Amino acid sequence: MRLRVTFALALGLGLGLVSASRASGQSSTAAFDTLVHRVMAEDHVVGASVLVARGDTILLHKGYGLADLELDVPTSGETVYHVVGPFLPLTGIAVLQQVERGALALDDDVSRFVPEFPLQGHHVTIRQLLNHTSGIVDYHYLGDPIEATSREPKALDEVMALYAGKPWVNEPGTRWDWSISGFQLLVTIVERVTGESFADYAREHIIDAAGAHATTACDDFTIVKGLAHPYRRRGATLVPVHASDMAYNSDLRFCSTVGDLYRLWRGIADRHLVRPDTFREMTTAEGAARHMSADDPRAQYGLAITINHEEDHRRIGQHGSLLGYSGSLYDFPDDRLTVVVLTNTWGQNAYDIGRALARAALALPQLPARRATIERPLDDRPMSASARAQVTGTYVLALDRVTPGLHDSFAQYRRTYRVFDENGRLMIEALGEPPERLLAQSDGSFGTRSAPNDRIEFSTEDGHATRMRMQSSDLGGVPLSGARVGDGDPTTFHRPSP
Repeated sequence: MRLRVTFALALGLGLGLVSASRASGQSSTAAFDTLVHRVMAEDHVVGASVLVARGDTILLHKGYGLADLELDVPTSGETVYHVVGPFLPLTGIAVLQQVERGALALDDDVSRFVPEFPLQGHHVTIRQLLNHTSGIVDYHYLGDPIEATSREPKALDEVMALYAGKPWVNEPGTRWDWSISGFQLLVTIVERVTGESFADYAREHIIDAAGAHATTACDDFTIVKGLAHPYRRRGATLVPVHASDMAYNSDLRFCSTVGDLYRLWRGIADRHLVRPDTFREMTTAEGAARHMSADDPRAQYGLAITINHEEDHRRIGQHGSLLGYSGSLYDFPDDRLTVVVLTNTWGQNAYDIGRALARAALALPQLPARRATIERPLDDRPMSASARAQVTGTYVLALDRVTPGLHDSFAQYRRTYRVFDENGRLMIEALGEPPERLLAQSDGSFGTRSAPNDRIEFSTEDGHATRMRMQSSDLGGVPLSGARVGDGDPTTFHRPSP
């Protein structure tokens, strides 16, 4: 069973941009096309829109693949996507605009604006929320609280309730660790100091100010014309994603195009959305945010923005994936190069496409292609009623360990599964996900069609399963395991976890 763990207008509008055909020529466009198609095939991407610009010159601006598999609708350069990743710097812009106006200071304590949030004796500043050194657990890495409710719209305080009261992952200011929870608090703070909803504030002071007229707040009650449908892999197939963007922060509820994201970025980088000194502070890492990853000593984090390098070329921006979409925007300031990618397929595939395009534009050698995953063949061995009854039950699984490649919040990850007999078929269901067949294998393990490489095993005592263990292909292959907490009936399964 797959785990989910868990951001048309002509581009020349007002920018005086040179067309792709005059700027780069057919040969360069063909080379870019080849790269995009290759990465899309490797990452199983349904549709993507990309924009590559050097200064004011557009080198590439087009769509690839399909915006809608069901209706066979192709993408274009101005297909609309739900934006995950590239929109988070705009949350930082909203906060920094309030700093410039004197409504708040970066080193103000969060308790000044959100006194009801339980800080548990800690002191957390707005700066620490912006640079992910607050130590607050990330709610979208907790498992059940968000994964089981991803179809349920939530008010801001309901989002806060997902993580309020949870243990701190680190002492504030001591370690960098990504936490979308901090951005939920920042949205709350912006609304309280401005007296406006975040969507209204962003529209007037950021989106309209940058001339990004195709960007809109999108939610369960809005028709967004030209919006690509989202998809994810399920075994060897692609399936639609059904989730509510209203289940997350208000700043994760925006739809846009690659052209508009480029306009928004130019509005930031050209210093008319914030002052030059503010932009410098935004793109400078401090304290624990100077060390994002032991695997990449040059990876740093500023204020709502990633700072890194592609070999010796400095880049700043953000990428991410959620809700069946993927987004990436990175700017190479010394090279005057900007690459924007949006896709309608879950995973960090927009980042992969963006890196390939950036390396081509910078005349760097391409990274080696990833080897395709070989799916293990699955049996479907018959099971007697007594054999099925032996493994039925509700199980709460946690990671066996948190490896360096995972965020610290995963130490609190919990996922509830039930195994049950449905009219002679052994089934497995994750809380909030559809049930599917659990297939018995000849070696005593079990598997599912949605994730054939995930190996599921049960420990038994006195003829009854007491624990379940899942070797998941997600989460870096780190196993999950947990005890049987009760029967596999709906009442036990849907009972809130302690």
